[in-house]
Amino acid sequence: MIHPRPADPLESLKAVRLLAIPEKGGKTSYEIDQQNPEQTITCARSLFPHAGYSPCWYVKPRINQPIPMTIIRVSIDRLEGID
Repeated sequence: MIHPRPADPLESLKAVRLLAIPEKGGKTSYEIDQQNPEQTITCARSLFPHAGYSPCWYVKPRINQPIPMTIIRVSIDRLEGID
C-alpha cells in the first residue's frame, strides 16, 4: 500500500523476487525470478503476529533479501535401488 490508513491492521508490500544462485569458486550470481518476478507480501501492523501474518517491522527489513538457491546432487546409483 502506498498510503495505508491508520485503521488498517494489515499492509501489503510488493517486492522483486531476486534469486541468489551459487556458482563455482564461491561466487554468487543474482537473477530476477522469471516465473514469478514480483511478490506481494501481507504483513500485520502489530508487535506480534496477527491472523497468520508476520509483523511489518519484521517483514520490511527482509523483503529485499535474495532467495538463496541450493544445488542438490543426486546419485543415479541410489535412484536405481528405489522401487
